[in-house]
Amino acid sequence: MDLSHASDLLGQILERTRLRGQLYCRTVARAPWGLRFAPTATATVHMVIAGACHLTQGRDAVALGPGDVVLLPRGDGHAVADSPRSPKLRVEDWLATRGEGASSYVLGGAGVESRVLCGFFAFDEPGAHPVLRLLPERVHLRGASEDARALLPTVSLLEREYERGERGASVIISRLLDILLVQVLRAWADAQPPGGAGWLGALGDRTLASALGWMHAEPGRSWTVSELARRSGTSRATLARRFASEVGVAPHEYLTRLRMQEAAHALREGQDGLAAIAGRVGYESEFAFNRAFRREMGVPPGEYRRKAREG
Repeated sequence: MDLSHASDLLGQILERTRLRGQLYCRTVARAPWGLRFAPTATATVHMVIAGACHLTQGRDAVALGPGDVVLLPRGDGHAVADSPRSPKLRVEDWLATRGEGASSYVLGGAGVESRVLCGFFAFDEPGAHPVLRLLPERVHLRGASEDARALLPTVSLLEREYERGERGASVIISRLLDILLVQVLRAWADAQPPGGAGWLGALGDRTLASALGWMHAEPGRSWTVSELARRSGTSRATLARRFASEVGVAPHEYLTRLRMQEAAHALREGQDGLAAIAGRVGYESEFAFNRAFRREMGVPPGEYRRKAREG
């Protein structure tokens, strides 16, 4: 297997699961100011273009400076303000005040100015996204760090596209947010100790990347650890140990999750019946497929398809 194909599994998964970004707003804020974000099913990202502010999450108050990027993968409730003590508006109420044709929102009083971009990432399936569930409750790249500086061109383009609002801007913004997410994920994974980044970190290991690549290439195949090890050039015991250590689950558990993601994609996008989809992802029995899908996705496949089409 071509290693470049195997190591681009992150891109394949993001495309397959239709994880897409969108900007809430570009806010020009002058102290005192504050916005409150309720818990949501989407991941939230904040980018400080200029000035400074604080992000309050639970009991934590984190100071943010120019160039900082913060990703909240769980969609936890939080607030962003010039000071933890400043009064805070609900973001939904704030968004409703936007004037016709305005390219940014002006918030607060007459104090020190900050500029902040706020966005979110959503995808079609219930539960935690297979990429985002690897992450801690907060990923914070500080503006002075090399990782954050690498994001500056992407963030600058995001601000420019949003401010201009020209034809096709929404598509460009969504794609730029996709790029930003991959950059943040890379930076986070690179900073983790061995085994700390799950399968995302395992993509940097040639042997594990190969095993993961084979599973993604043929998720319906009855893979054994022995066969994956042989194709990846290592022993069964070594692959099993390294896979569990780096990815965080055993190969068969990872394969089950992968199969359910593939089945969810087929249910959303295709017309095949449940028996055909079950066979494609490695289940001879439709009953066994239904049970596995419900256990992983929270709803039976028929209900999942119906809800996806209603939405």
